[in-house]
Order: sequence, then C-alpha cells, then structure tokens
Amino acid sequence: MRFPGLLPLLALLAAAASAHADPPPRARRRVARDYFRHTISLGASVGVGSPLGLTGGFVELRPWRALGVSVGGGLGGNFGPSVAATMMVSPVGTRRWALALETSLSHHVAYAQGRALSDGREFPGSSNWVGLGVASEWRPSRSLLLRVAVGRSWLLDTSGYGVIRQRELTEAEQAIGFLPGVTAVDAARAAMAGDTLGVWYVHVDIAPTWRW
Repeated sequence: MRFPGLLPLLALLAAAASAHADPPPRARRRVARDYFRHTISLGASVGVGSPLGLTGGFVELRPWRALGVSVGGGLGGNFGPSVAATMMVSPVGTRRWALALETSLSHHVAYAQGRALSDGREFPGSSNWVGLGVASEWRPSRSLLLRVAVGRSWLLDTSGYGVIRQRELTEAEQAIGFLPGVTAVDAARAAMAGDTLGVWYVHVDIAPTWRW
C-alpha cells in the first residue's frame, strides 16, 4: 500500500529534529598562563657582595606579575652573616622572562668584635646596607625560577667605622682581613674621607616554585 505523502512528511520531521538539536560544543580556548603571578619560591643564592652574602637562602612571594618580595639570610663576606629583605619590580618581560629592578635592605653581624685594635677601640658589631640592582629572571617551567642580578650596595652607617687613625690602618687590616674583597678597613678609609662605602655585587638564584 503506497502513501504518497509519507516521504515528504518524514523529511520535514527530520529537518525539525535537526533544527532543535543541541549545537556542537565550542572548542575550548587555551589561555597562556603567566609563570610569575601567584607564585611562592623557596630558593638558594650564591654571590659576591650581595645582600645575602656568599651563599644563602630565601623565600619569595610574587602576588602580581610585576611585583615580588622576598626575605632571607646568608653567610656574608667580611661584614658577617646577614638577613635581608628585597623587593622586585618587573615592568618588562614575557610570561617566562622578566627584567626586574631590585632594592634591598640587609643587616650584617660581624664575626668577631674588639680584635682590630689593641687599646679597646672596636669597629661596629653590625652594619646596615641598602642595595639597588637589575635582574634577569627566567621561569623555564611553572616550578623553577632562575635569576642573575647585578647591582650596588651602600653602607648606611659608614661614619661608625671612623674609630681608627690613619697610621693604624695596616694594623687593623692584618687583624680582620681574612677574606678577599671589601672589609671594615675600607669602611674606615671611607669614613676618614667623609664618604659612604659602596660595593658592587652579583648573585645567582635558583628556586623551586609553587602556584597558589
């Protein structure tokens, strides 16, 4: 038995079902995630003249892409072990690399006191420094920080080292100069000249990193 209108009716129903079918899901757009923002890093630092000294450790928090802060401690050079706080501003960079400006405050505790001079006069038992530098920082992965920085630090209390006389410089240098580089005797020379002691520094940092 033939139904002449059956085929057109079936075609009409198929078209209506197709019109009401759910549209195909949209392709999910992948967003390139910045590797700096919302990270915390626990790292190690080696350097010369840097706020953390010859070697040290730090914790760094970077809540925003362009701003990070860190605190740490290390084994300083001739001015003794140190604790330091550093702020980094990174106005230039990509999601994996940043050019940063860093500024730091550090406090160093002298290894020993009262042995530079024979008549009881002593160099300060501690010193405070402010530093300013530039750093190049890489994030090769979401879990690793690599950084190289160079800059200059200034002794805030240079005048406190003006406790010796010109003729005593050699004696004092022999008594305290056990590491190469700038020593308290250089600070004494700067104090005699009425200057502020400045030191160039470099440090290399490496740290595992986590995102929150």
